[in-house]
Amino acid sequence: MCRRAIVPTCIALGLACAAPRVPRALRGYNILVEEKDTQSVELARAMREQGIKVRPRVRGGSGPTAALIYFTFSDPGPGQPLWFHLRLADTRSGEVVGAATIPLDSLTATPRARARAAVKALAP
Repeated sequence: MCRRAIVPTCIALGLACAAPRVPRALRGYNILVEEKDTQSVELARAMREQGIKVRPRVRGGSGPTAALIYFTFSDPGPGQPLWFHLRLADTRSGEVVGAATIPLDSLTATPRARARAAVKALAP
């Protein structure tokens, strides 16, 4: 009788101790990603793989939503690295609720690689 309780207890304990994949600040948020180009499609896919809720357009009356904003930036001057920035802004207040920045290098040469690295940086 006692053995029957051990397996379910171990499973429940393992699930309770598992780290959530969605950052605390983003829990309850839907992320608005208009999949209009290769990079935004890959970002949406990478977010879904991390357990983040993604939607293609704003819907009135829905819960909290954050819009995805991404861009590249480099300081002026020769030899400066290029960075990929990801921001998630609340659609009601404009407050940034999530942010990540990754260097663009040989490891992030494709849109898929950039998306996975940026989302992992957002949700470590």
